[in-house]
Amino acid sequence: MSAPLELEIAGVVPDELDTAPLRKVFSATAARAKELKLPGGTINVTFVDDAEIQRLNREYSGNDYPTDVLSFNYLETGEAIEGVIGEMAISLTTAGRQAKEAGISLGEETALLCLHGVLHIGGYDHADADGREQMQLLHRSLMEEAGLTYREFEWKD
Repeated sequence: MSAPLELEIAGVVPDELDTAPLRKVFSATAARAKELKLPGGTINVTFVDDAEIQRLNREYSGNDYPTDVLSFNYLETGEAIEGVIGEMAISLTTAGRQAKEAGISLGEETALLCLHGVLHIGGYDHADADGREQMQLLHRSLMEEAGLTYREFEWKD
């Protein structure tokens, strides 16, 4: 039997962030990990600001602008160590703006961004229309399973 899919929050969690929605959607995702063909192991998530995510985006993706979430798949790169299969950084600055625009809580927005990152670490991609549609359906169904408000994901081409 493979290791379960687990989430570890690394670093400081700001007081204004309710992590309960993030944990709910992760739990719903982990419960369906086998069906979704997600690997077992730990995914670390860190909350950052726009300046830090822009630095990471520039360094690792060559894009010199802030984004909402970046994920790093260590299974893909062969860097998995002691069960850690990936990491992600979520910009709370961008998440806060997006949550306000969508009329949802910061917790629900970070839950959606975490879900998006987990799917990337699990091998899902949105490089083409079929991938975007598949990820959109998974976003919607897993957020709903977790009892969370779903907002339509905005794809950046």
